[in-house]
Amino acid sequence: MTVTGDLAEQLRTAVQALAETHRLVEGVNGRVKALEAELAALREQSSRPPNGAGDRFAALYDDFTDRFRGSTADVTAKLRGYLPEVHRLVGAGGAVDLGSGRGEWLMLLRDAGLKASGVDPNPAFVGAARERGLEVSLGDAVGHLQDLPPDSVDLLTAFHVIEHLDTEELLALMEAALTALRAGGCLLLETPNPTNLVMAACDFYNDPTHRSPLPPALVEYLVSSQGFVEVEVRPLHPTLPSVQADPAAAQLPEPVWRRLFGPQDYAVLGYKPPSSAA
Repeated sequence: MTVTGDLAEQLRTAVQALAETHRLVEGVNGRVKALEAELAALREQSSRPPNGAGDRFAALYDDFTDRFRGSTADVTAKLRGYLPEVHRLVGAGGAVDLGSGRGEWLMLLRDAGLKASGVDPNPAFVGAARERGLEVSLGDAVGHLQDLPPDSVDLLTAFHVIEHLDTEELLALMEAALTALRAGGCLLLETPNPTNLVMAACDFYNDPTHRSPLPPALVEYLVSSQGFVEVEVRPLHPTLPSVQADPAAAQLPEPVWRRLFGPQDYAVLGYKPPSSAA
């Protein structure tokens, strides 16, 4: 074969290889576009209110929260108890509140001079929070966490959020939280307490967007299973003082009324391990 023939053969081979490479690249590009569309659809779906509660109920949710969870002043008073340890935890990385709602927690942090932002799927809550000068994004918690730089946040909080999630969503939230937190950073989850039998049998279901009550032992286990350490369960907000003043309730055996009227909520706190242990 002549030199010219060799060059022609090499050129044909190169052209064929280039065509094959182009075909493969087109296939990959098509798959990437399909995955991007699927991800966008999943994020849009996850940002909707759960359990079929749509725009009508979302429009009522501020008034609903005031009726069934408490006024802004009531909720703020309950959250204030976290502030002493938050000062120890929050530095330059700041705090991110998942499902920030009416913004009570963000306002407490701002007034305490701490860096804080939030995310919520309810446009009305987000708009009202921004009008008060709070930094709040519209979206779902897991997607927001996945968009944060790894190892960047000091404190992640979610007050009365996880009872709206199914198990896979809850595990995804914990996984994304572990990635977003700095070493030693804290995840704080607060939710209704089903060991209070009135809560478990009745009050929990006042909110139609709730899924299932989450026993403290389950959430403690799930947080630990995702790599958090020093996991603590903290019972909160007992109704016992008012119950003890009720003559009818006072006639019940103490173990009974403690089960009926004990802590209405609980918190689970877990910490990202130090870098050497991660």
